[in-house]
Amino acid sequence: MKKLVLLCVSLLATVGLSAKETESSISGATPEIKTALGDNKDLVNLYTIALPYSAENIKIALHDRLKTEGIKGKKTKNNFYAFKGVKYTHLWDNTCDIYVSITGNKEAGNVNLIISQGYDNYVDPYKDTITTEKAYKWLMGVDRVVYEYMHEQYLATHLLEQKNIEKELSKLEKQKAKLEAKLDKVEDKQHKLEATKTVVNENDLNVDSKQIAKEQKEALKLQKEYNSLKSELETLKVKIHDTKGDLMMKKKIITDFKESKK
Repeated sequence: MKKLVLLCVSLLATVGLSAKETESSISGATPEIKTALGDNKDLVNLYTIALPYSAENIKIALHDRLKTEGIKGKKTKNNFYAFKGVKYTHLWDNTCDIYVSITGNKEAGNVNLIISQGYDNYVDPYKDTITTEKAYKWLMGVDRVVYEYMHEQYLATHLLEQKNIEKELSKLEKQKAKLEAKLDKVEDKQHKLEATKTVVNENDLNVDSKQIAKEQKEALKLQKEYNSLKSELETLKVKIHDTKGDLMMKKKIITDFKESKK
């Protein structure tokens, strides 16, 4: 997890923020300047944005988006990662040092950014308006990256749930087919037994009572088996009906969720 925050700087080189993308924050969050403890626990003016996502999700989103980037940083004091001697014109035209930290909790997270021309020669956000504008755009770009990551995760969860429902439905349909086949066999046996059963004639004194009793016992057994299978089949049909309803609802949720993406 240590490398997650350092990947934040890679966003500068990977996302390629355009003016159109950063005119406004996707979540409505607004970048600002505040005075806080820097990487050496000294008071500095830094750029920051408070995002409505957990700090952990912010870190993971940036990690997943930028894991192939080769920019490496080193953890410093006060939860910052330092990226020294990097050149990235989206923030600074020349080689600079960049410090990034992501703090917060499960409800919200803060992305803090400090830019230095070397050592403790930090860029003053109040004096360097050009860099401040670039930093604001970058921070709003982070908002977009996390939002898209969250959207993809939620969508993936819904799609997985849909897949599981489809598997369950397929399983139930196979069980239904097996029960129907068993029911057909029992009905076939009943028909055969009915066609070959002993016909009782009141005037026939040579009636085989044992055979008749055997046939009645077999008929009772088949009827009991038939009733059991029939009841099981009806219960299964209800489950299939409910599962189809769940699948239909899940597909609607997925469609609505895709259409709701900003």
